[in-house]
Amino acid sequence: MLDFTLYERLDTENELIFVLSHEELKQNLSMFLAKQIQFFKQSKFKREHALRTLDAIDKCATAAEIIELANTRDLLNLQSLDLADSLNIGIWNNYLEIHITLLTFESVGKVFMEEYKDFLIYLVNLIRSASKGNPLAGAVYATIC
Repeated sequence: MLDFTLYERLDTENELIFVLSHEELKQNLSMFLAKQIQFFKQSKFKREHALRTLDAIDKCATAAEIIELANTRDLLNLQSLDLADSLNIGIWNNYLEIHITLLTFESVGKVFMEEYKDFLIYLVNLIRSASKGNPLAGAVYATIC
């Protein structure tokens, strides 16, 4: 479950939009990524890319610049990813369509695990536990795409 206190809510006629607080993103992303990256087995190549990512984030003056940087897809440890998902709600099997734009910090390719949602929840809980005290831990979402 996402921590919705980290998001700003925008309502339109047809949509309910949640946007991660730009203040939280700018203030906490570098520290959050530095903590998460240390848990990955890294070759010299990956370590250099991780340091390059952290340096690029620290040079951004605003969250909008960080998002623009992620959109370029030039960094291995910071990329933007758009996903479509749906939730089954109600006893009538109605579906709520969800469009998600994520900032990814590690992408290891598609694995043969689409049905293992419980494992993804486990990963989210591990990441949040390792980043206790950092507000962005509540914004972690894991998926296989």
